[in-house]
Amino acid sequence: MIFIGVTGGIGSGKSTVCSMFGKKGTPVFYADAVAKEISEGEALQEIADEFGTDIIDASKKLDRKKLAGIVFNDPGKLEILNTIVHPRVFHSFQEWKHRDFGNSKFAIVEAALMFESGMFELVDYVLAIVTEEDERVIRISERDNTTVEQIKARMKNQISMEELLELSDFQIQNNGSVDELTSKVNFFSILFSTLQPPKELE
Repeated sequence: MIFIGVTGGIGSGKSTVCSMFGKKGTPVFYADAVAKEISEGEALQEIADEFGTDIIDASKKLDRKKLAGIVFNDPGKLEILNTIVHPRVFHSFQEWKHRDFGNSKFAIVEAALMFESGMFELVDYVLAIVTEEDERVIRISERDNTTVEQIKARMKNQISMEELLELSDFQIQNNGSVDELTSKVNFFSILFSTLQPPKELE
């Protein structure tokens, strides 16, 4: 079984790409969704102890916007949050990857911080989803109802596009239509089913 990491800057369309793979029957591990579940569940008290109880709203749930306002403007605090959440995500993935995936020749692992978190070390190859920054800003502002300043702050906490492309094994340029993106996903679906683990190629 080959594990393909899928990553890209916020608003690049990586979740859309992963959803397309999933609709084709490919197993998908959504690391960002798992991280959200963990931060709202088993790690909630530890996060509150670190960042203050006011990040928990009146319904005893994590106020994600308030937490984001703290960590995305302070790299040190973001690193603290990541050290709480990332190891738990890695553990969840290690359990998931040993499931029975039937006849699937590869599985997809979606993670926004693939390289920043070190998760790339747990997959065989990485596919980068690349989109022009202006397009990403438009998508995020429409999706999350956030300001350009907030979006830029979140972008600063991700590696540069140049570094992303240098570190990744494959890339998809996602600046066109949905049909174009679908064609690219179909191509990579065929390609990924022919790959061997990197160690077997050495």
